[in-house]
Amino acid sequence: MLKSVLFDIDGTITDTNPIFLDAIVHTHYEMTGQQKNREFFHFSLGIPSPVTMGILEIPQDIRVPYIQRWQEHIKEKMHEVVLFPGIVTVLESLKEWGLSMALVTSKVRSEFSFQFDTFGLNHFFQVVICADDAPRPKPNPDPLYEACSRLKVKPRDTVYVGDSRYDIMAAKAAGIPFLFASWGSIDPNSVLELYPEFYLKEPIEILDVVQKKT
Repeated sequence: MLKSVLFDIDGTITDTNPIFLDAIVHTHYEMTGQQKNREFFHFSLGIPSPVTMGILEIPQDIRVPYIQRWQEHIKEKMHEVVLFPGIVTVLESLKEWGLSMALVTSKVRSEFSFQFDTFGLNHFFQVVICADDAPRPKPNPDPLYEACSRLKVKPRDTVYVGDSRYDIMAAKAAGIPFLFASWGSIDPNSVLELYPEFYLKEPIEILDVVQKKT
């Protein structure tokens, strides 16, 4: 029986992926002198910023200022970010139905605070799991296990809503059914090739799945 719903944030609740990509394009050029396009950085959506530094092979001595500059560019554009249509209705309905909810994100805690608090949605979630709250971040299952532990539910009694390949990999590793939030996905084919249990075109469809599983 479904008792809770776990959510990713970026590309699932908030339409942040485009500004994240623009921010890292600018930052990378400033810090390295290398001009790359948006597509080059698609891999960075859904993993912690320190992991991105490793994949990009950024020298150790500039990783901290690189991340700081990246976050500064994001802050400059956060006022442009909107919630996906219907997501508030979904959260209100799930709360009314008595389901517990958690956020499971690859942001570190400091990034979460300035990137999410302003939307006024924190009261819907009993638990927030950031990248620094689990031994290993997504695509490992650890953050989802941690969320289940804090909510006191078993993986089979929840679902995870997310938009990225890392999200579905984590869900499958944890044995949690995955609801693919296609409305915010930058690279949907990379998710579809892993066969999500549910393919959703808009947030309101989350409620249909929940009703069938409760």
